[in-house]
Amino acid sequence: MKILLIPGDGVGNELVAEVHKLIATIDSVFGLKINTQSLDISEFHFRETNILIPKGLQKMAEEANSIWLGPITNQSKLNGYNQKNIVQQICSEQELEFFYRNYKPIPSLQKIQTDNPIDVLLIESNFYSHTVPSELPATFVSDQKLNMMTTYFSQSHMESIFAEAQKIIESGQRNKLLIVLPDELKQKDSPWIEPANQLAERGIHIQWSAVDQFFYNILRKPDQLDLVVTVSPHGRIFSKMISSLEGGLGAGFETHRSKNNQIMFQIMHPASSRFVGKDAADPIGAILSIAAFLESQNKPLISAAIRNVIEDAISADWVTRDLGGSMGTIEIGDFICSKLSGKSTIA
Repeated sequence: MKILLIPGDGVGNELVAEVHKLIATIDSVFGLKINTQSLDISEFHFRETNILIPKGLQKMAEEANSIWLGPITNQSKLNGYNQKNIVQQICSEQELEFFYRNYKPIPSLQKIQTDNPIDVLLIESNFYSHTVPSELPATFVSDQKLNMMTTYFSQSHMESIFAEAQKIIESGQRNKLLIVLPDELKQKDSPWIEPANQLAERGIHIQWSAVDQFFYNILRKPDQLDLVVTVSPHGRIFSKMISSLEGGLGAGFETHRSKNNQIMFQIMHPASSRFVGKDAADPIGAILSIAAFLESQNKPLISAAIRNVIEDAISADWVTRDLGGSMGTIEIGDFICSKLSGKSTIA
């Protein structure tokens, strides 16, 4: 079992240190060896080499079960260096077609009172749309030009995402599908309609929602949602929005998957330099991503044990200053690994 670690920028190295600590504890407690490799994709590397993605990524990714991507700055003054470009290029090279966001907050961090546990899985395609600027002729209006953005949709990639939704439901992981689209994509001639109807013909329960209604339901009734399919950029907006409901960006991560289940876990912690070297970065999202990695490798009991000790830490107010606590990054990592050491009987 192997994971490729890309620390990225800002506090990335500090988060990776906690990941290494957790991996060593997993080996010690459960006898499960997780090998790691590291690759430098960072603003510093780009400044020195003018190479955004090193050539070694392809081979290293092929040798690993998953990729772990740390924070990437969006504040760089280097032309072309930003999170969007890096994530898009990695996803393209590794054929990571699907964007996943699982809204399953740790109970102690949950900001909304619900009757049932929250567990919402949202997916969208990383590739099915391409937006380009286009210019209307000046004659379109009296004395000025209007600029607009035109979005093109790939029918094959949309069919792929519905096939992914079908696979998830038929595997028993989810029960019902909600399709969230802006009004203009719900017309009869919309390329979304036919593949959705094909799923309905297979007996899959489908509901439709406008974007604004979906965001309302996420804030008021998230426990009534299950599997959600939407169109970019609404999935990314959803991902950032719910971060405030599950403990902040430091407590979350996003996932990118290929059809053959190659996975990249993308940490959502900000790359802001104000956290660097201050032992102030929230490691919860980084640690939760390793729990998700283990679940993807058919180690659900160890994954659940990690989530449980994170719940223990938060319940004991072992949280970083951004969550109202007083603990440092290293202290929280030590606490979680110490608590995990008492769970050896579950492996």
